[in-house]
Amino acid sequence: MALRAYVALGMLLGGTAMANADTVSANLNGLTITFDRTSGAIVRMEYPGPGVLLDAGTDEAGLVDMAYPLPDFEALRLRARCSTGAVIEQEPDRVTIRIPAVGASRAGFSPEGAVAATVVFRADGDGRSIILSCEVKNGSGRPVPQVIFPDLRGLVDVAGPDHTIFKTCGFGSAPFRELVVPEVDVWYAVNNSTVEHKSGGMFHSMWARWMDLGGLNGGFSLFPRRWGWDPQTTTYLQMRQATKRLRLLCVHPDTIAPGATWSSGEWVLTPHASGWAKGIEPFRAWVRSHAERKYAMPRHIREGLGYRTVWMCQSQPQDPTDAVWRFGDLPELAREAADHGLTEMVMWAWQPAFDASLPAPFPHLGTEQELVEAARACREAGVRLTPFISVLQANPKTAGRYGLKVTDNNGWTYHTEMIPRWNPPYAAGLSCVQVGPHNQQWQDEVATSFQRWAEKGLASVSWDQYWTAQGTPSMQDLTRRIRDCARALDPESSFSGESLWNVEVDCEWLDYTWNWGGYADRQGFVNAFPGPRPNANINRSEAEARFAFMDNLILNVWPSKPDSINGSERIANVPALSQTLKTCAALRRRFLPYFTEGVLIGACLMTEPSPGVRLSAYVRGDRAMAIVLNQGADGELSVPYDLNPWIAVGKEAQCTRTSEDGVAADPQRIPSAGKLVTPRLRHLEMVVYEFTL
Repeated sequence: MALRAYVALGMLLGGTAMANADTVSANLNGLTITFDRTSGAIVRMEYPGPGVLLDAGTDEAGLVDMAYPLPDFEALRLRARCSTGAVIEQEPDRVTIRIPAVGASRAGFSPEGAVAATVVFRADGDGRSIILSCEVKNGSGRPVPQVIFPDLRGLVDVAGPDHTIFKTCGFGSAPFRELVVPEVDVWYAVNNSTVEHKSGGMFHSMWARWMDLGGLNGGFSLFPRRWGWDPQTTTYLQMRQATKRLRLLCVHPDTIAPGATWSSGEWVLTPHASGWAKGIEPFRAWVRSHAERKYAMPRHIREGLGYRTVWMCQSQPQDPTDAVWRFGDLPELAREAADHGLTEMVMWAWQPAFDASLPAPFPHLGTEQELVEAARACREAGVRLTPFISVLQANPKTAGRYGLKVTDNNGWTYHTEMIPRWNPPYAAGLSCVQVGPHNQQWQDEVATSFQRWAEKGLASVSWDQYWTAQGTPSMQDLTRRIRDCARALDPESSFSGESLWNVEVDCEWLDYTWNWGGYADRQGFVNAFPGPRPNANINRSEAEARFAFMDNLILNVWPSKPDSINGSERIANVPALSQTLKTCAALRRRFLPYFTEGVLIGACLMTEPSPGVRLSAYVRGDRAMAIVLNQGADGELSVPYDLNPWIAVGKEAQCTRTSEDGVAADPQRIPSAGKLVTPRLRHLEMVVYEFTL
C-alpha cells in the first residue's frame, strides 16, 4: 500500500508519517527518518538526545549502492539517489522503499536491464531499535559484483569532530578529525579521506561486527544479525571534504548473477541518548544468546589482574649466553608475580618450536625434572606455570612427518643480533610450513604430547596461532580433547591463545588471549562478550597498565631489560610499574564484584568530556562504580555525570569516594545528575567512586 494511504493516520503504533513536496518522514521507535520522495534515499535522521544524526542533500543521500562495471566504464555504480520512481510504503511498524530500477551514476551509461531494490525499515520489538534489510533482484544481463548496504551518507559529528567517536569492539577513532585530507600532497587514490575496517577476529581491526558512531550525548549503534561462520562484511568510513559529512558503508563482496536475488539479512540500528554503552545493549543481548562458553573460566583468571610472560631464551641452545631465565629462576619469578596480582606465568621459548611432539626442554635451561619441580613450586606460590606452545607449523626437521617440506626461509627466525632481527635472508632456523589444524595425524600427536606434559603437572597451555576453522577435524575438536584431559587433572587449568580470525568462535574456547600489542580500546568487547579476557601487553608503561586495569583487560606483564628481549626483566627493577601494579591489584580486589559481575560502560556515566578526565564505569544491578584517572597536570578534576540512564531514577544516590591507596571518605548523598569535583590528583592518579541507591 502506498504511503499516501497512511499519511492521514499520523501516529501508528510507534510509526508516524509526514510528507511535503519533496520528502517523506517516518518515526520508528523514536528515530525520525526522512526519505527523498523521488529516489527513496535517506536525507535526514534525527533522535532525541543527540539530535540530527544524518543530514544529506539529494546529491549525497544514501540507501543502497552497487558496482556495475561496464567495459567502457568500470567505475559505474547503481545508486539509490540516482533513481526515480521509488515507491514508499508505510505500515504501522515499518517503511518499505521499492526502487523498480536503481539508477546509474552516469547519465551516459545504462544497465542492461533493471536492477531492482527493496529496502525495509522495521521497528523492532525492543522498542528502541530499527531493523534494516535489503533485497536486490538482478534483472539485467550482467552480474552485480558488489553491494553496499547499509549506506549511510551525510552523517554529522554530533559531539564535535574531536569527541564524535567511531567505536568497535577492537578500537575507537575520531573520523571527523582523522579523515580530513591534509594540505600536503597525497595521491588521491590512497588519501586518508577513506579508511577500511574489517570484522571477524582479533587480527582484524573491528574484532566483532558491532559499531557505534556518536558521543556522550548519544549516537547510533549498528550490527548485522550474523554469527559464527556467517559471511563477514567490510566497513568503510569516507569523509566528504566539501561538506565534512561522513559516509558509513558496509560492503558485501557477493556477486548477484543475472536473474538472481540477493538478501542482506537483518541489520540492527539502535539510536541512543547517552554514550555507546546504551547503543550496544541489543548487540550484547545478541552475543549472550549465541556465545556458549564450553568451559567455565578458571577463578584465578576471572579474578586476577593479569599474568606474567617470561621469555626463557632466544632458542639458540649452543650459545652459552643464550639463556635469559633458567627453570630454577621460575619459582622466584612466580612469587614476584603473585606480589603484583598476577596469577599465571606464561613461559615462552622453553623447548624447540614447531614440533607437535612437544619435546624435552632446551637443556641449557635445565632438566625436565627441574621444570616439573619449578611448576609445582610456582603453583604453591599461587601462580600457575603455563607453557606457550607453537605447533601449528612444522619446521624443516618435522615437516616430513606429514609429507610436507619447508621451501623457503619464511617463518619466525629472529634474534637480537641478526640484521634484520626477523627473518633475515641468510637465516632459516625457524622457517616453517603450516600443518594444522585439520590434519588428523597432527591432532593425535599434539593431544598425546599435551597429555604427557599435563600428567607431569603442566595442565594449562597458551596456544600460538589459535586457528579456528570450519573444516574437520577442527581446532575446536583438538581444543576439546586438550581441555577435557586438562580439566580431569586440574579443574582450574586454563587455555589461552593468540586469537586470529573468528572471535565469535574463539570466545567459546579461550579463557584469555595472548595477542601482540599494548593497550587499546576494547571496551565494546569487554561489555558484550563473556570471554576471553583480552590482553594488553605491558612493558614499562605505567599509563597503559592503569588504562588496561580500568577497562578490565587482562594485563600481560613482561618488562624487558634495555636492548634485550621481551620478558627479560624483573618487575621489581621497574619501580613505577611495580607500584602501579600493586595499586591496581589492590583496587581490583576491593571492588572485585564490579569487574567479575558488572557491565563495563566506559565513560558513559559522563554527560560531556571534561579536561584531564579519563573514566571507566561499571554497572552492577542497582549500583555503579567509576574509576577516574587524571590524564592532565596535577590538580582537581570536574566530572559531569548522570546516573539516571544506568541506576538512579530519582533525586539522589549515595556516593562513596575511595583513594587509589584504599582510603575511603564518608558516604555522601548526591543528586542523580550533576558534577563531581575530585580531590587534587597527581598525573595518572586514580580515585574510585561507588554509587548506590
